[in-house]
Amino acid sequence: MSITADDFYRNVFHLKDENLIQELVSATEIRHLKKSEFVVRIGEVQNDVYFLETGIARGYFLDVNGKDVTDCFAFQCGTAAVSFGQLEVDVPSSMTIEMLEDGRFFCVPISVVIRLQKHYEEAMMLYNHLLIAAMKAHWELKRVLNSCTAVQRYQWFLEKYPGLIDKVSNKYIASFLGMTPVTLSRLRRTLREALKSEDKDATDSV
Repeated sequence: MSITADDFYRNVFHLKDENLIQELVSATEIRHLKKSEFVVRIGEVQNDVYFLETGIARGYFLDVNGKDVTDCFAFQCGTAAVSFGQLEVDVPSSMTIEMLEDGRFFCVPISVVIRLQKHYEEAMMLYNHLLIAAMKAHWELKRVLNSCTAVQRYQWFLEKYPGLIDKVSNKYIASFLGMTPVTLSRLRRTLREALKSEDKDATDSV
């Protein structure tokens, strides 16, 4: 069941300042995007912050050969679907954000967000919290890509992104984890067979 903008800011972002909440609610537009639609494309100007309520989105950029590389997934309620670290007006996006399933967003103009940060300490604290969380997620991904084996990367993904393995294309997950789709498929098959073997051994021992 969908929630209201008022409930979203109170219960997801845990805001307390009533004036801030009401200003955000007044500036919020609820938008629905279908699977394969875009929040923004590379080079386009994104003048609204899209706060995810439901759905799954993928952020990607292009490598030197023009091939898209998955940079992030948005699937948790409250995630800001916006180019990393970007909170400026009229700045072209450095990435594309594409819907992988239908989604619902609470959208607030970036200009309003900037203004509210200047007038409300809680707005600045929320922005800092979201920015720090995004930085930590990107640094953790960088660490995993550079110091973990393919198996460890896959197991990390299962833990950090619960449920996405069955909802998102292997191609996108493999790109995110720095491996080929063939490697990812082989890993999934090997681990499934290992789990079946463990279950069989456990049953036989009863």
